[in-house]
Amino acid sequence: MIKKIGIPKEVKKDEGRVALIPEHITQFTGIADIFVESQAGLGSGFSDEDYLSAGAKILDSAEELYKTSEIICKVKEPQDQEFDLLHSSHVLFGYLHLASNLSMTKKLLEKKLTGIATEMIMDGEEYPLLIPMSKIAGNLAIQKGMQFLEYSSNGKGLLLSSISGDRKSRVTVIGCGEVGRAAIHKSIKVGALVTAVDLNEQILDELKNKYGDDITTVIGETPEATNAIRNADLVVGAVLLPGRKPPIVISEEDINKMEQGTVVIDVAIDQGGCVENVKPNTHSDPFVIRDGVIVSAIANLPGAVPKTSSIELSTALQKYVDYLLVDDWFEKYKNDVNLSPSLQIHNGMLLSSEVGDSLSLPVTKLV
Repeated sequence: MIKKIGIPKEVKKDEGRVALIPEHITQFTGIADIFVESQAGLGSGFSDEDYLSAGAKILDSAEELYKTSEIICKVKEPQDQEFDLLHSSHVLFGYLHLASNLSMTKKLLEKKLTGIATEMIMDGEEYPLLIPMSKIAGNLAIQKGMQFLEYSSNGKGLLLSSISGDRKSRVTVIGCGEVGRAAIHKSIKVGALVTAVDLNEQILDELKNKYGDDITTVIGETPEATNAIRNADLVVGAVLLPGRKPPIVISEEDINKMEQGTVVIDVAIDQGGCVENVKPNTHSDPFVIRDGVIVSAIANLPGAVPKTSSIELSTALQKYVDYLLVDDWFEKYKNDVNLSPSLQIHNGMLLSSEVGDSLSLPVTKLV
């Protein structure tokens, strides 16, 4: 039986990404019917005509798309206006980040649908759907930080880039996974003094070997780490515990001790945030000022560059959509060590121990 894949237009504020670009849906011709909500690709530079030429069918409304489709292939988690469109026969496939949202998780459980969190798909020890967005987010953390340091944003009026050759501005990056490494690389390239903070000494040694005198490395949860956080011009919180809420690594006291105009970017906000008392921001309203410190926690940071992000996302995503098109896909997902962590909700049951621990919800183990 031919499956029906629906690609809705994202409705999260300031979100222009699309899950699959026209180039990558041609592979499904004859295998699945692809339905695209009108203007779903517009923010990423892809027209309805582009999708029609690739073999998709264009539907005029979200209501029609959700009613017609079995597999809902999204970028971001469902928004309030989308819950009424979801039903038990849907497979919801996208970045769900359940550990940060108890209310949404309960609503999805009540729908008795199947929820696949693409951020938890694995390939060995890596997360192939997280890696491209993480690299983009790390770059954007520095790009946004440079903007927020400007006088017009109530920042220090400081240029992160080096002018005379001396590295004078200070960037501290906490958490040196994909996001952190991308932020570190960009910061060094523009000429900042960079301090990397992580609990993993091997990762810090690798960074020191790569960047030499251009980087200072500090073990996390030490007085040296606290000093690096409180004395920076720009702090990037990039900690990640896959599938779980991250720890708080930037405290209220840390913020109180920072100079006015310092910028803090919380890239971990998708999973709940790593800054104490942080609340999500949007690209339209990108930060709050706390004790003179600019704190930004934009929950869809890669959405700032939707064309770049959509191309990278679709390139990584397409083969995993393909896995859903066989009749016994559920059994394969359930029993595959790389895919099973992403199978998080099914028929009213929460299947993820990480989400269960984070939200204090009961978890069911499938046999």
